[in-house]
Amino acid sequence: MTPPIIDTKRLYLEKITEKHLENLYSLLSNKKVMKYFPSTLNRDETKAFYEKIQERYQDDGYCFLAVIRKQDKSFLGICGLLKQEVENEVQTEIGYRFLNEYWGKGYATEAVKGCVEYVKDKQLADSLIILSVPENIPSVKVAKRSGFSYLQNTIFHGLTHEIYRIKI
Repeated sequence: MTPPIIDTKRLYLEKITEKHLENLYSLLSNKKVMKYFPSTLNRDETKAFYEKIQERYQDDGYCFLAVIRKQDKSFLGICGLLKQEVENEVQTEIGYRFLNEYWGKGYATEAVKGCVEYVKDKQLADSLIILSVPENIPSVKVAKRSGFSYLQNTIFHGLTHEIYRIKI
């Protein structure tokens, strides 16, 4: 087992390695999961996504992490910190995507709160954001349940997104 980076009541979040490639493909090729993204990813695109994560680990020191349920070691999705340029400023975002069979069980909120605590403990940022398209109501609910407040709308990757922020 890869040592967890973040440990919560029901989950641990670990670095994404090659052992997660098939899980990553299941996540990123899932039409329900990717509903609010431009498209699903095929195997080659998933491999490129994986390689980008590895680059961000090297360059930024963090990125998406695999979310694993402690109870049975199931891969639930990804959640982690991302450097993003938003409103002409580099900000730290918490991004997350979960397999649809795990929606509505509080896992995303638990993982996001774990990331917030990690940032506090490591003193990585003064604030964090979550970006969500307004139509993605479940994502907005996760942001609000995790203590983030609506800040403003912005254009991000050509689409209107809502910015939610939490001060650390």
